[in-house]
Amino acid sequence: MVLGTDSPRPPTVYIPPELIPSILQHVTPTCSFPTLLTKGAFTDGSLWRQYRYDLRAFTQFALVCRSWHTFAREIMFHTLVVPWLDESILQLYSALRQYGSFSRVVLIFTTDVNGTMQLLNRNDFCAALEGCFRLMPQRAKVEFHGIMDKIFGHTVPIEVGSFEPLSVGSLKLAGSVGHVGKSLLHSIGRVSEFLETLEIAYFETWPSGYRLPSPLKKLRSLILQCTYLSIPGTIDLLRGPGEDDGSVRTLRKLAIIPSHLQTIPPDITPLLTFDSIGDHLKFLMIHRLDPLRSLACCPALETFIYISPTSSNILPFLPHTLRRLAISAALLSPTDRFIAYIASESARNLLQLAVALTFDTSSSFTTTIKLFASAIEACKNAGVSLTWIVPGMIGLGLEGWDDATELFQAVFSLPKARLKLG
Repeated sequence: MVLGTDSPRPPTVYIPPELIPSILQHVTPTCSFPTLLTKGAFTDGSLWRQYRYDLRAFTQFALVCRSWHTFAREIMFHTLVVPWLDESILQLYSALRQYGSFSRVVLIFTTDVNGTMQLLNRNDFCAALEGCFRLMPQRAKVEFHGIMDKIFGHTVPIEVGSFEPLSVGSLKLAGSVGHVGKSLLHSIGRVSEFLETLEIAYFETWPSGYRLPSPLKKLRSLILQCTYLSIPGTIDLLRGPGEDDGSVRTLRKLAIIPSHLQTIPPDITPLLTFDSIGDHLKFLMIHRLDPLRSLACCPALETFIYISPTSSNILPFLPHTLRRLAISAALLSPTDRFIAYIASESARNLLQLAVALTFDTSSSFTTTIKLFASAIEACKNAGVSLTWIVPGMIGLGLEGWDDATELFQAVFSLPKARLKLG
């Protein structure tokens, strides 16, 4: 370099196009918003304001260059977050005229923001929402979060009745039920014939004594998360309008996490034996329920998740068909018992093991896993991939357990139950 001249410009950093999606997915607000919607967030507008701020910041990535614009818009429009009755639905409707093909998930939630939002009347909002749905040919999942009275109260809302049912494979209802249980179930019934996944979360009561007008003929996954559990009500939900519909013979995944307020957990055996549900299940997750009774009804499981602290030895009762198993660290002791299971013929198909630590043990993670050195070695010798579930770090992802990460988070977020676990 010659003295007196300007310093040369630093070289341009080239980022391979295949890395751009990975970079953007770590900064987009849309991937984290649904998991942040806890029950307390429904009446707090700060989360919505933060999301809007992050979304505006994320749009700047689309201005970097053409390739960044392509990837950014796909991520930005993948999950749409819509506050109930908010005027922003009109702007969204306009944007979807061009970008609706990128949208896959619609998340609708109720909130109280003390006059900081411009609200539409119910009919105008529902009409705009219906218009958005029609502009989203690839829509696969719709979620409702918040106070169900506001959304499903009095009459069946237009937007549920107006779904293009064939394009809604997944429906999630999360929040307070209030007094609209019957109309809520009726709304589910409008799309029940086409649903493949139904998630119900945070219900403090269970609407019962009502059956869906059409059977759940395609239902493959039922998730009852942090919900007051009524076994007769759940059976009525699955039974359909007739006694012999065979409406749940397609069910392959069942996850049940009772509300922490339900101090006496119910016996789910009648549910598992209804229409031979348990015989067909491939995935079962239960929390604070009797694992031995459940396992006795499910002989063909490929995934079993029971991370509740327990002193019961469930290892001899696990089906030999298991490919994935998630358990509490308590079941690793005594280690010779666990090692015998891993090396046995019963575990011959097991490929992945996830072990959940408690908040007490996770604070000294390195020390804790040293106690299980022989169990770790046994997994290695058996060709079983071992993953540790550490409270507070689940958001970083668990390899091979993407379909259960949110359920793990739900369990760890529950207050300690006043129930003595066996």
